Amino acid sequence: PFAGRYVEDLQGAMEDLKPLGLLLSDRLIAALGGDVKKIDGYGKGAIVGSAGELEHGALWHVPGGYAMRERLGDAKAIVPSAKKVGAFGARLDVPLGHINAAYVRSHFDAMEVGISDGPRPDEILFCLAMTCGPRVHNRMGGLAAEDIKAWDGLR
Repeated sequence: PFAGRYVEDLQGAMEDLKPLGLLLSDRLIAALGGDVKKIDGYGKGAIVGSAGELEHGALWHVPGGYAMRERLGDAKAIVPSAKKVGAFGARLDVPLGHINAAYVRSHFDAMEVGISDGPRPDEILFCLAMTCGPRVHNRMGGLAAEDIKAWDGLR
């Protein structure tokens, strides 16, 4: 609804997106087998069509991130995020991280997303991503998932 014009107050639209965040979270969890205990990584992103602005993609921060955290049972870490303005066929590397500790290096990764016929100038592609486990053959050291101690979202 904001494409092609400047709107000062966008924050009300975050409330409108909350059901979408919950729906996509539920579908993603189901696609990964339905057992939230096996899901230990996540990320989110948005590609805004060319008639929009980057701030329109930022509308996804609360509804996308909090929906996943709620459905995964009080995940502690911030949900990594990326957004951009793009035309037809634009692709986005959605950053991924561990759900309970941002410093778990084995879960630093990304998932490329996009659709060939979008986003159209007045559309936004919103996406959520979840993972079950670390990168294959990870060996960069650092905090291991089984060694999380602080439960503050960092370490």
